[in-house]
Amino acid sequence: MKKTILIPTLIGSLRIAILPLFLYFFSLGNTVLCLVLLAFSAATDFFDGHLARRLNVTTRFGAYYDVATDFILVIGVFTAFNIHGYYPTWLLLLIAASFIQFLATSYFAKKLYDPVGRYIGSALYIGIVLTLISPTQEVFSFVQYAFLGFFLVSLVSRAVSFARKKR
Repeated sequence: MKKTILIPTLIGSLRIAILPLFLYFFSLGNTVLCLVLLAFSAATDFFDGHLARRLNVTTRFGAYYDVATDFILVIGVFTAFNIHGYYPTWLLLLIAASFIQFLATSYFAKKLYDPVGRYIGSALYIGIVLTLISPTQEVFSFVQYAFLGFFLVSLVSRAVSFARKKR
């Protein structure tokens, strides 16, 4: 096994390491440092995949691990938001369901066309940024219903793609 295969994995692991720092700064009300950590996290999300492709060390494990690190960070942040009363528990369950939906369809049905699903992670990052910048009921409602819409459209597009593959 090439040692270079570990580099993208280690970079992706930084997103998990960021979570406790994010939660600490969030508990202190330090929005600026939370946003800096979130920007760093987004950069690692881009860079680990780019580096894996450049080093020619892409693996199925790496792709799933990348999604898992995103999920851990996002669900951790939204759990903190839930504890602070920003979002209801059903949103956490929907985020978890979207992750499970992605894993299931990626594992059982290769190459399903989902024009929305690939952007769910980005939508969640945007929801986190909006929540940090403006923790108001209008933002909370917008994020909840925007994510619900993304989730439903992704679910339908995966179902349609799956049905077409079956024919």
